[in-house]
Amino acid sequence: MVSKNRPSLQAGLDKEVYQIVRKYLDDKNESPLKLRPSTIYDWISRSNSSLKRRSKKQLEDSIERVIDVIREDESGEDEDEMADLEGDFAGNLEVTHLKDRSGDWMNKQIVNQWATKDSAPTNGERSEKSKKRDGKKADGERESKRQKKAPAPETTIATAAPTGLSLRDLGGVDSVIDQLTEHLVLPLLSPEEYTSQKLPIPRGILLHGPPGCGKTVICKAFAATLGVPFIEILGPSVVSGMSGESEKQIREHFDKAKEVAPCLIFIDEIDVIAPKRDSAQSQMEKRIVAQMLISMDGLAMESNDGKPVIVLAATNRPDSIDPALRRGGRFDTEINMGVPDEPMREQIMRALTRELVLADDIDFPALAKKTAGFVGADLKDLVSKAGTWSMDRYRMALAQQAADAETQLMDIDGRPAPPAANGAVDRAERLIRRVLDKDAERPVGFEKRVIAMNAFTAVLPAIVPSSKREGFATVPDTTWSHVGALQRVREELEMAIVEPIKHSTRFTTVGITTPAGVLLWGPPGCGKTLLAKAVASESKANFISVKGPELINKYVGESERAIRQVFQRARSSMPCIVFFDEIDALAPKRSSELHEASTRVVNTLLTELDGLGVREGIYIIAATNRPDMIDEAMLRPGRLETCLYIELPKAEERVEILRALLRQKPMLNPELAKFGARDECAKFSGADLGALIRRAGQAAIRRNSQVVEEVDLVEGAKRVRPSVDDAGKYEKLKEKLDAMTW
Repeated sequence: MVSKNRPSLQAGLDKEVYQIVRKYLDDKNESPLKLRPSTIYDWISRSNSSLKRRSKKQLEDSIERVIDVIREDESGEDEDEMADLEGDFAGNLEVTHLKDRSGDWMNKQIVNQWATKDSAPTNGERSEKSKKRDGKKADGERESKRQKKAPAPETTIATAAPTGLSLRDLGGVDSVIDQLTEHLVLPLLSPEEYTSQKLPIPRGILLHGPPGCGKTVICKAFAATLGVPFIEILGPSVVSGMSGESEKQIREHFDKAKEVAPCLIFIDEIDVIAPKRDSAQSQMEKRIVAQMLISMDGLAMESNDGKPVIVLAATNRPDSIDPALRRGGRFDTEINMGVPDEPMREQIMRALTRELVLADDIDFPALAKKTAGFVGADLKDLVSKAGTWSMDRYRMALAQQAADAETQLMDIDGRPAPPAANGAVDRAERLIRRVLDKDAERPVGFEKRVIAMNAFTAVLPAIVPSSKREGFATVPDTTWSHVGALQRVREELEMAIVEPIKHSTRFTTVGITTPAGVLLWGPPGCGKTLLAKAVASESKANFISVKGPELINKYVGESERAIRQVFQRARSSMPCIVFFDEIDALAPKRSSELHEASTRVVNTLLTELDGLGVREGIYIIAATNRPDMIDEAMLRPGRLETCLYIELPKAEERVEILRALLRQKPMLNPELAKFGARDECAKFSGADLGALIRRAGQAAIRRNSQVVEEVDLVEGAKRVRPSVDDAGKYEKLKEKLDAMTW
């Protein structure tokens, strides 16, 4: 084993010594002819090289061999002349010459080992190299003694337009298609119209929005429809560990685009290669951003003979991109693709299923209503799983048909069924035989290959929408019919929230553009949260539910970041209703006793509500039992300017609330709602009335009855303690808030 490993170890040592000797020559600027082994040995001993641990004899021998090789390289011309004379000698002269050249031959073998990275060539290869080294080329030039590395193959950049995609495959993105049509069609297909009038074309378009909303698909579909060259840059793929390699790849892609212009460049996940330079982790990230800026500036039509190149980029983190890329002349157009609303979801479902064979009972409006918070990727997953569910039912029907046929055959023959040694194997073989029998009739109910409505409803509960993972809440089927009484409050909410979303043009005509917030306050259990859910359901808007305490974080800056993130999500899914429950925990009154962290949270919330961010299409509903604890700046006009008091229900309102609760329980007698007007329910809130029905049901069970009667309500009322002991303090607080002027 030692003898086999020794040559490779020696070659490795010679290679290290060779690098050191070369460095010595470069530093000292000396001629190789003046080199002495002792000089190099002393120089290595004084350095920090790991070669000092080698034995002196082994190191000196290696130094001598390396010096011989370097001197041989320097005297290449003399060697060429010597090689020309080799063919003129014979006999003892040739033998003598070979003996004299034995040292050179060993040196050449060492060099060959380095050039092939310590790989041992075969005899045929060695003889071929010897011929090339000693012979001449056809043009009379001698090959170099040192074998050079072959140049790395040039990376091929694909420029073909995507195939298999069409704009007709997309749905619910009509506004995005209109914007892309405006910025892409004429500039790419008819650039002379711009050059003749000296007009600049858009250079970059940035699409941003939550994951799965269709940014990448719409870019590729547009490129396929335009039919122009398409160059795709995947963000992480251009990031290389070698210095300068990432910038080189970006330059090559942009140069290729200018070469094949008119052309579209698509950069996916651009936040990976162009993060903010002030927060960059390394110098490489800063250089990549700088290269992106330079490449974007080099796309002017004047510098490319009037041939346009437009860059499309996609990201779900637009705030992470360096601001220099988002200025005019670079990514000067930004398109926000948010979470689709109910009409958009219906269009997406129709587009995804346009090539499928569907049953007649498919109800797209109902599916759109049940898929609140779903983005395009979630809806595509829904269609895929519905198809899989249908195929599973068909497979089970085939298996059952095969089992029935086998049982019937055994009954005719009068033979008992063989014992099932392996039930799973028997079932699999039976199904395989049935599937291969193409002449057999299809199972009953599966005569047509269609996807029915029950397939969608069966798989829908198992799909968690992407937006829900990001903090969005799926609005339950809560309507005004679930809310008893509160007619005045409902009218105020209709005008403040529902109507601006449903009929926004009417409010814009009047001049009302920025939606104001609504504060629902009152005793606990009076239906504030239920009202917020009903408003979101009636307006068909996206809904984000935020519990006040859950945004509070002990780490500095995290609470403010959580608030900004909530509003960023809302801006990505407009129209959107943001519901802050127990807002007094999030925005208490600022004072000298209040902790500095809580003050920063209040300031951040005020800034977002004040409209410094984009508030158009974002509607705020907040709920609290303690409005006197909320910072007064939150209640001024422009923020939570509409304060709605949800008071304890009166007698007739308690009857309406009970009727609404009983409507959700068909097994109960609706006439029981009249019990709400009795004195036993005088101080009951909506939540107390819900508890009354539960207690009455328990009383009915105790007396072994299957029907809830009035006697059970009487017994239940004795067991329910009113949530509000002192309603007078809320009335005084209402008078105080009504008297506040600004």
